[in-house]
Amino acid sequence: MAQIERLSSYRALTLVLVVASIARTLVRELAEMDWTRVRLGGGYARIDGAVYSTYLVVIDEVAEAEEDDFLRIFSHHPVHSPEARRWLQQWVRPEEGAMQDVKELEGYDEMLQKLLDSLPVERQLAGLAPEERLAGLPPAHQLLALSDDALRGFTDEYLRSLPAEVQDAIRRRIGRPSR
Repeated sequence: MAQIERLSSYRALTLVLVVASIARTLVRELAEMDWTRVRLGGGYARIDGAVYSTYLVVIDEVAEAEEDDFLRIFSHHPVHSPEARRWLQQWVRPEEGAMQDVKELEGYDEMLQKLLDSLPVERQLAGLAPEERLAGLPPAHQLLALSDDALRGFTDEYLRSLPAEVQDAIRRRIGRPSR
């Protein structure tokens, strides 16, 4: 408020709305306000009809258009570069003496999941005990974690006792046709 006198008019103020993606709620609210979204390309848009100059930035679209892996961290797209992954790892680690625990920030779980999804499977599973790696999977699906050599030791009779999707996956991996 202390700087409001510096503005020549309310038109001198520009607002920017940054969203991950265009949600139905945003579309509905723009319509209710009788505002119009004018696409500028590459994930940017101008909102016409508001009192202030208003622009919209859609992170999902900008991250892809500009091939910006750091911006992808905040989008619904996977992160590819090791540099962006390292940056994300630094920020999701709780730091001693931090004013707010990063784990309490909105979107923390989604960002952490994005980091995990960007890692190779071997890194995702590193440090987990075998029972932790398979936790939550039905017993028949746990068999898919075995090596192909171990799966080749199963008899056809045993394979036929498994759910069809597990049986098919095992047969494809070991090159054994159904009988």
